Amino acid sequence: MKSRAGRACLLVLLAASAHAQAPSMVPATETRPIAVELVSATHAVVPGETTWVAVRLQPDRGWHTYWRYAGDVGSAPSVVWDLPSGWKAGSFSWPAPHRISSPPLASYGYERELFLAAPIEVPRSARVGSTARIAGRITWVVCAEECIADDVDLSIARPVAARAAVDSTVMNALVAERQRTPVPQDGWTTMAAVDSSDIILFARPPSEARPSRTAAIDFFVDSAGVIDHGAPVRARWIDSLVELRIRRSEYANGTPGTVSGVVVFGDADSIGARDHRAFEVVAPVAPSLGDARIAVGVSVVDSSPTSAGALLTAALFALLGGTLLNLMPCVLPVLSIKTFGIAQAAAHDERAARQHVLLFASGVLVSMWVLVGVLLALRAAGTQVGWGYQLQSPTVVGALALLIFAAGLNMAGVFDLVPVGGSLSTAASRAPRSVDAFMGGVLVTALATPCSAPFLAAAVAYAVTTGALESFVVFTALGLGLIWPLALVAAVPRLRAWLPKPGAWMVTLRQVLAFPLFATVVWLAWVLGRQAGVSALVALLAACTLLAFGLWALGRFGTIAEPTGRRRLARVFALASAVGALALVSNASAQSASDQGVVQSGRGTSPGTGEDALAWRPYSAELLGAQRDTGRIVLLDFTADWCLTCKVNERVAFASNAVRTAFRDHDVALLRADWTTRDSVVTRALAAFGRTSVPFVVIYPRARDAAPIILPTLLTSGIVIGALERAAASPSGVRTSAASMSDRIESSPSLETTQ
Repeated sequence: MKSRAGRACLLVLLAASAHAQAPSMVPATETRPIAVELVSATHAVVPGETTWVAVRLQPDRGWHTYWRYAGDVGSAPSVVWDLPSGWKAGSFSWPAPHRISSPPLASYGYERELFLAAPIEVPRSARVGSTARIAGRITWVVCAEECIADDVDLSIARPVAARAAVDSTVMNALVAERQRTPVPQDGWTTMAAVDSSDIILFARPPSEARPSRTAAIDFFVDSAGVIDHGAPVRARWIDSLVELRIRRSEYANGTPGTVSGVVVFGDADSIGARDHRAFEVVAPVAPSLGDARIAVGVSVVDSSPTSAGALLTAALFALLGGTLLNLMPCVLPVLSIKTFGIAQAAAHDERAARQHVLLFASGVLVSMWVLVGVLLALRAAGTQVGWGYQLQSPTVVGALALLIFAAGLNMAGVFDLVPVGGSLSTAASRAPRSVDAFMGGVLVTALATPCSAPFLAAAVAYAVTTGALESFVVFTALGLGLIWPLALVAAVPRLRAWLPKPGAWMVTLRQVLAFPLFATVVWLAWVLGRQAGVSALVALLAACTLLAFGLWALGRFGTIAEPTGRRRLARVFALASAVGALALVSNASAQSASDQGVVQSGRGTSPGTGEDALAWRPYSAELLGAQRDTGRIVLLDFTADWCLTCKVNERVAFASNAVRTAFRDHDVALLRADWTTRDSVVTRALAAFGRTSVPFVVIYPRARDAAPIILPTLLTSGIVIGALERAAASPSGVRTSAASMSDRIESSPSLETTQ
């Protein structure tokens, strides 16, 4: 018995001794085609600090190891730590993998030397001067045409010291590996959806982390039963957002709650310092593809490469929209005066008049191209913008009100500025100076920006959501729409013969046309009050008074009849009053908006009050879904206080007794998405329909799976009632005219009908 007990004790001691003397490295052999080593970033460890230890895996040529999730074949390396009492080990830091394909299968792993680093927390109780043994059993699978699974016990001894001594060789290797490690998705917008065949992942990186659009894109899921690993990842950019489509796994069981993994841009093995191109993503799965698109703000309209037909249609809409802008109260007065002035000048010198029109056109087009550049820059930065987006800023609204007020004072004769009112003297024999003509075009473009017109919504939405070339073409067509009436007057003598003969009546006309500009100022003042409150409105009135005083001084003392010194002083005073007025409006608007938060986007405003008011409710994706789940028809109205067409629709269509009766008869849920101030939720919801401007009205039929019905930009009671009747009786699969239009451009908003 004693002999048996002695032999047993001897075996235990020998085993313990062997374990204590476990090597720190095992080399590759014929039967083990991989070298495995346990390394530390420091030669000594410090009590209370964290040291980094790594497992180095160096497979032979043609062999590979695996990522934390291996894919179809293989298994990730692992370690079971054997640490001193009180020591704690963290998880491995996994570098981005690459795809290892063996069709129809694929795995995720590494065909290179790999350092899997883990943090080790050293307790404060560790005794300086002692030696600590860090050990573990390493398990791995290494594969080529065949796979070999193995494990080994490895250990390293490190002294506990007051200061750590860095092992530069190991540290450099860990730093290089760290640069390949995916960074968290902080600042990303992610959402996923599942359809009958694909997993669709949407990811929008923040602007500071946005990778090159030309880089290859791959996605590595980190769980089984979600995607087909062997299927290619189909990726495309939609503005600042990347859409990934991967075929679903045939073994998928239901719909996952989230889709997580790593998105890699380019070659994961070549990622360098300060050039992170691998990102961890965790995307919640939306109930439907449409909901996912709305959540991330991607258009439901196909974003495939544009066709020549779609671009031509968009340009035509822009040309028509620009033409109709000439009839808007912000533009018509100035353009009318210019038309009469050009006709009068052409009667004396047709060449000079044509030159003036060319310079005026240059001012319009250059302004449009600058606007294109600003819009594209904002879109590239991740901002959803479109025609009229600038009116969401109280400061911009106040500045435009001051500009139009100054134009009105000029038209009324308070002061003279050729680019605004033109020269209407019966003695005029030539066109204004070149700089005046060019600035006149700039002014008309500026005056046009607060206005909207039919056809513009679809054209501008198409332009800013496609590319630079499309935006350039569409906005050039928009500018030409503003230009051609004036050019026609200068070019066709017979047309000028139809205009009234010049005379003193033109001075009266100029003064009368100032009042539509003043009416526009009243409207902008109302918008500013809605956005930033009464204080901002009072500040605008004070700013208008200050500006009027300065411009009166310019008109009174800045004429050529006054001495040079007085003229200069009047100009300086007028400029100072303009700067002071702008500062007054800007400061008051910013302060009122921040202090009060007067307007909340999405609020359920409605025309009318009391019992006659419609029961509008503020839009939210959750409320929209809940109302549709009940089987009700839902009318969603995207509107803004600064949108004149929106207000016309409210008064003409929604406020009519026939439409109110139809709302009651069909039990319509009314939702209003108010875009008066900038709101990302409303912007994303608009973008989901391929729109970047208001008004926009959509009706969801009773059938839950029926497509929404898109209404025209200009509404009548008959249009609304007809759409409600179709929504009440529509079966699944109702299509809209917007969906049937070639490529991405909708039908003319003013002529569009639902099918």
